[in-house]
Amino acid sequence: MLSAHTGRASAPVAWHLAAVRAPEAWPVATGEGVTVAVVDSGVDADHPALEGRVLPGRSYVDVDPGDEPRLLAFGSDPGPVYERAFGQADPVGHGTAVAGLIAGSTESRHPGVAPDAAILPVRVLDDENRYHDSAMVGAAVEWAVDNGADVVNLSLGGHYDSPPFAAAIAYAERHDVLIVACTGNQDADLPDEDVWFPARVSDVLAVTGSDEHGHRWRTAVTGAETDLAAPGANLDAPRAGGGYKSVTGTSFASAVVSGAAALVRSAHPDWSADQVRRALTGTATAGDPALGEGIVDVAAAVATEVLPRPAQPAEPQLSPVWSAAATAAGGGLIGMSALLLRGGRGTRSGGRLPGRPRTMAG
Repeated sequence: MLSAHTGRASAPVAWHLAAVRAPEAWPVATGEGVTVAVVDSGVDADHPALEGRVLPGRSYVDVDPGDEPRLLAFGSDPGPVYERAFGQADPVGHGTAVAGLIAGSTESRHPGVAPDAAILPVRVLDDENRYHDSAMVGAAVEWAVDNGADVVNLSLGGHYDSPPFAAAIAYAERHDVLIVACTGNQDADLPDEDVWFPARVSDVLAVTGSDEHGHRWRTAVTGAETDLAAPGANLDAPRAGGGYKSVTGTSFASAVVSGAAALVRSAHPDWSADQVRRALTGTATAGDPALGEGIVDVAAAVATEVLPRPAQPAEPQLSPVWSAAATAAGGGLIGMSALLLRGGRGTRSGGRLPGRPRTMAG
């Protein structure tokens, strides 16, 4: 059977697509013209669900510390060893699943939320699905921004802050690129963890996972920094090398929201990243307080109207005396100002687990 609006073959809708009302948004927007960077373990560009949707990317993973590293895919790039490969291959499978949930073809068994979006793959996760250098991930985010990303999906994170990584997120914000990140996963039998970095950064759209009943998935991390939720359990996604698999985790909830952001940017190409963020949070289906503003409602976000924020007045300049005092105090006044101006979401204390990997996929 064909959809009356799109002319595409229709099939039973996956539960997560129905939960976020993605098919109801497709007559208006399909993600066409929007590029989503998947900063992850690479993406299998040859998977039928992603064929023609994966752009040439970059790998920041040094897969062989020798002088002649084994290339992951096609071609090579001059520069440091970790830059000498593209991201169009995925030895782990995590990034391929994320990409498929974002932009899987409607001709496939399991379409993505934004089936006509383009995927820009940037590999930062190694063969164990971890990253070991937060500054490297920050560099990958900046590279994605400089190479056409409209949305950056970060289905990864860790327990500790990284100033270089945070600076890259600020770089994306200045260039009107929306960053979406997962809040993290935890053992359901252990104390609650803090929301992972970088999701807890105020400029990032922090996404936790929900189940089929609209409640927080039992292993999904949440906290005051959580902005939104999306389905994050028992989702069918492409398997690297072919076929499909069931996936669970906030990584995949983040992918659903990145797809939703791509639909909103596709429907409203003149909107800023801030307007897209407010459209998604302002129309979410409220419910479980652990889900931030609620579960993302793609159709409502595409249909809503969001005005740009009024221009902010220029900040007053410090007098030379105050400037000198701040410098003499070792930046203490400036640091306090940054804390006061951060605003927005709160923080939560406790719950950090010792002995867990610092950085990982979600």
